[in-house]
Amino acid sequence: MLQAASRVVLDSHEIESLIKSEPSLCYRLLRYLNSSLFGFANEIHSVSHALAMLGVRETRRWVRLVAMLAAGQNRPSDLVLSALVRGRFCELLGPKIPHGDTDLFLMGIMSLMEAILEVEMARVVESVTLDRQCQAVLLGEPSQLRPVYELMLAQESGRWETVSELVTQLHLSESEVAEDYWQAMQWARNITGK
Repeated sequence: MLQAASRVVLDSHEIESLIKSEPSLCYRLLRYLNSSLFGFANEIHSVSHALAMLGVRETRRWVRLVAMLAAGQNRPSDLVLSALVRGRFCELLGPKIPHGDTDLFLMGIMSLMEAILEVEMARVVESVTLDRQCQAVLLGEPSQLRPVYELMLAQESGRWETVSELVTQLHLSESEVAEDYWQAMQWARNITGK
């Protein structure tokens, strides 16, 4: 599912087939779109209609979110919550910083996949299509995304001096970074019911 969602051109028929083959995914998708988050006038009753309503960007995001939750089913819930917070935090930073074509939400959630899947990061990165900068930062190699990644880690662990340095480097304000992190935590708690 993650591989299908990560392809350059999203094949909605392939995604639809994958979702239909797993009844719990069908249920989650329809429940997600019929929730008050969207407020559609009419209920959505089919997977194809749901995918059309979501659009390509949101379909990719939803698939990644569901895959993350599924991968973390037998793991400590704090690990999954942290991955979701990281993903959403990076996504909220996206409009404020240069990041090329990298999906910052994906970078954030992938940062904990090694622990969630109990597989080396090299194997995780190998199994999902990621752009070069995202691959590099996840593998600990030099990357233009390193300051964003380090900011995510510093904010999460409360290393405020490092946060301050990185915020300056990225031309952000500490208050907006703190607000983005708080929003990411609220969002992740809503998603996981924590």
